[in-house]
Amino acid sequence: MQFVMAKVKTNTQVITEYQPDRLIKFRVNEAGSSGEVIFPGLWYTDFDRKIGGKWTLWSITKTFEAVRYALFFNGFIKYYTLRDENHSIFMVGSLYEMFPAIHKLNAKKHWGPLYPIRASMCVSHVGDTSLTLDIVLFDCTTEEKLASCLTKFVYVDLLTRKPGQLPSWMYMMTKNVDESSPRTMSKPQQLNIPSDCFQFKVFAVFSDTDSNEHVNHSTYVRWCSDAASVAATTGNYSNFKMDIGSYSLEILEGYYIGELVVGDEAVVNTWQDENDYRKLYFAITKDSRRIFNAQFVYLNDIPSANIPGFKSKV
Repeated sequence: MQFVMAKVKTNTQVITEYQPDRLIKFRVNEAGSSGEVIFPGLWYTDFDRKIGGKWTLWSITKTFEAVRYALFFNGFIKYYTLRDENHSIFMVGSLYEMFPAIHKLNAKKHWGPLYPIRASMCVSHVGDTSLTLDIVLFDCTTEEKLASCLTKFVYVDLLTRKPGQLPSWMYMMTKNVDESSPRTMSKPQQLNIPSDCFQFKVFAVFSDTDSNEHVNHSTYVRWCSDAASVAATTGNYSNFKMDIGSYSLEILEGYYIGELVVGDEAVVNTWQDENDYRKLYFAITKDSRRIFNAQFVYLNDIPSANIPGFKSKV
């Protein structure tokens, strides 16, 4: 399915010229199934100079979250009707694709209002208890694609923490979607955790959680990234030898089996694919129970060890 705003009823005015008095510009179509938002640019804290000033992975995931909520709060999927005191939507899984342009962004110049970010989002699939959102980020200055994210949510009864039936009106959200080839996620095959994999212990604190009172998606991504960096720098991967953020990520896929809350201790298990060195696998467990699975797939560009950044003068 191509992501084209013209598929739905919306204001045809170019969004960069829309709401001139607003720093963050947004619009949602009448059905609540599609929308656009422009952020006034990334901030210095989105980048990490010790890996060459690149946009950090967990900040990328939080930017996608910001897109969702900027539009949720302004009519998308009738969020305030869908979510009430007894129901919410929990993320089940997400599939990110990073395009070449995102790896060119740098802390030295690509932050602030001169480099705004545009995002488009639509409902791409609605099931009995789940819905899938399709988001694409663009560099406003070049209109190059930066990244895309397919995210599947499940409608949850907050009392039982179990899936519930979506309201019937949600199915109207996909009337303009080609359901013969819906863009959604299927649960990937769960890999066995090798007995000799690298293990990294984590502990959930309040700043790791969100309004659903469980550990936020970006925290899981950060934990996996940190575990990978330690594994790489201690010789537990082949080919990867530095901070994992130094390498160009192409695909990130994550899927939830359970949830963690404040005070939980967990283990990030990570290992490398035996046949494709570009693939790293992660399984977060609590008391040997699987909570989260992820796969990171990197481009073939293994950088040199001379990553620009801070040098110790001690």
